[in-house]
Amino acid sequence: MISRLHLSVIIGIAVALWAAMLVLEGVSLSAAWMRPFSLVIGALLLLLLAFDLWLWRLRFLHGWFVKRPLLRGTWRTRLRSEWKDPETGEVSEAIDAYLVARQSFSRLSLRLLTKESSSEVLGTDVVEAPDGTYRVYAIYRNEPKLQVRDRSQIHYGGLLLEVEGDPVARLKGHYWTDRNSRGELETSGHRKTICSSFDEAARTFDGSAETGKG
Repeated sequence: MISRLHLSVIIGIAVALWAAMLVLEGVSLSAAWMRPFSLVIGALLLLLLAFDLWLWRLRFLHGWFVKRPLLRGTWRTRLRSEWKDPETGEVSEAIDAYLVARQSFSRLSLRLLTKESSSEVLGTDVVEAPDGTYRVYAIYRNEPKLQVRDRSQIHYGGLLLEVEGDPVARLKGHYWTDRNSRGELETSGHRKTICSSFDEAARTFDGSAETGKG
């Protein structure tokens, strides 16, 4: 979000240009015109903060004023890995997961939760395609629980998600890791609740009457 300094500079330049144009038009200016400057800056900062945290989510703003998909909440997800057991040659079965999106207008944080690990996104970007659809690109760090570290080490990977629908109905895409594994993921439901663990997310979906998307 824009800082008070940057906002002050932008408004200061706008005021200076406005004043210069008025002087050229022969309008007499006085110092009293500048007295509300600090109050205006403060009010605009509060408005920008409210917009960044809450107001941008208002549905009627999307499509013309807000060009950013609303992903915030917890998404029930299915992970399908292409990893094969080197001893049996069998592909691992799909597993349940939850993708938790913490989002403001200026920031997006993603965390993928499974029974055995948690993946934290280190960097992410939401990109609009020429046809108006959106993609989410992310780099993440996966940290398995201690009891499974003997067979699943901490690793890094990349993630590409396709955003479907407006409002968003589903996320799907694929991932790849630095341990030569890859796979696909697709969401099958959504809750507005921000969950902090796999068990909490499972309880949220099992006990909530809210209709899921996707």
